[in-house]
Amino acid sequence: MTIRYVNHTDREHAITNVGKQRYLTGTQLDAEWDAVWRKSWLIAGLAEDVANAGDFFVFDIAREQILVTRTGAGDVRAYYNVCQHRGNLLVTEERGTAANFRCAYHAWTYDLEGQLSAVPYKERFVDRTPGCEQALQTVHVEIWKGIVFVNLDADPMPLARYLTAELTTLLEPYRFEKMTLAEDQTVRLECNWKAVVDNFSELYHVDFLHPQHRRMVDCCNDTVHLFENGHTGLEVPGATFNPRFPVPAEPTDIHTAQLKAWGLDPADFVGRVPDIRRAIQVRRREVGRDMGFDFDAFSDAQLSDVWQFNFFPNCMLTFTPGHLWILRVRPDVHDPERCQLDKLSLTMFADPEVAGDAVRDAGGGGSRSHFIVDGVKPADWQRPERDVFDYDAVIAGDKTMTDTIDQDVELLGNVQRGMRSAGFSRTWLNDDEMRVQHFHNEIDRLIESGG
Repeated sequence: MTIRYVNHTDREHAITNVGKQRYLTGTQLDAEWDAVWRKSWLIAGLAEDVANAGDFFVFDIAREQILVTRTGAGDVRAYYNVCQHRGNLLVTEERGTAANFRCAYHAWTYDLEGQLSAVPYKERFVDRTPGCEQALQTVHVEIWKGIVFVNLDADPMPLARYLTAELTTLLEPYRFEKMTLAEDQTVRLECNWKAVVDNFSELYHVDFLHPQHRRMVDCCNDTVHLFENGHTGLEVPGATFNPRFPVPAEPTDIHTAQLKAWGLDPADFVGRVPDIRRAIQVRRREVGRDMGFDFDAFSDAQLSDVWQFNFFPNCMLTFTPGHLWILRVRPDVHDPERCQLDKLSLTMFADPEVAGDAVRDAGGGGSRSHFIVDGVKPADWQRPERDVFDYDAVIAGDKTMTDTIDQDVELLGNVQRGMRSAGFSRTWLNDDEMRVQHFHNEIDRLIESGG
């Protein structure tokens, strides 16, 4: 494992332990709301969901609902989703398109800029007619790479500074804004939200909980990043195998799928599995443009490897040049031992402008044409509806969020139950769990400093 620090003080505080009460008490939940959730930049959703004037979505985060919309002038705005008359929730739909926002209670109506545009029976407000002072209360909003962030603080640091130059520079080649949402899922979990972040902050458990990973990634030679503001990063070599186990004699099922996807013959790599990673890197660069994908800005390693960057406090982004998962955990408003995990799965479709005639003329029957057609965005593509379910449905096999996440979900309820035991007092972390400690250090820093 290679470790890259923001500064030398991180190492001094990286390997300690974490008391269990932070996973169990309402007092901790309250402290986190004031110091963490109300002060941090939070991923609210995707810019593609507010692509046109009047498009909107509602971001539900613990004690608040935030209404995000695009105005007629093309700006993205965010408001507290509450009518200024009597406090009724203004919008009850999860997403949609509207010319304005009308409260169902007394029909107070607001335009897309948040201004109060209609009040029935204005003459009955004898002391003062409602006006501009009753506009919707705004929330800070910024967009980075097609992802909408909001911040509930009155005067937050700019998003670019919050994410840090070091982090955004590393992620610059990844064109998340060009990706399209392919699946939208939410699972209700019986665990504290931090247990979820902990799980996606270390590879110590992978050999034991995720045996399939030994067939596709090398978790021994990963690179860990620790950034300011609690963010972390992880680079894992892909299209390879776990060197803690015997070298496969022939490509695994996962290797076979990866090789075929790029027109390589798995039979050529019998007895040569260590060569697969490099072969895929070379092949993607050779044929990427013909297939409608521009890989020029990526290093060779990025063409084969899986990166996972955690955006403090609650989002884990797992990605390759062609795919992105946004895993977002949201705390329960009342119960510190419950949360919701959202999984937004995005994919990169072929870009005809990159491939030129190769995509437009595809379909001649050759192997490369087959890949190109599979990668073109269908003309009738529609946004998937959000699928919401309990973790019991995952355990029963009725729902899936991929094998890896299913395995994590099945375990997290037991982690929370174990936390309650009188026989357990605190976690004890090793070098492989350094990202876990970095995350908790930032929570403690914010609470101690008042955010």
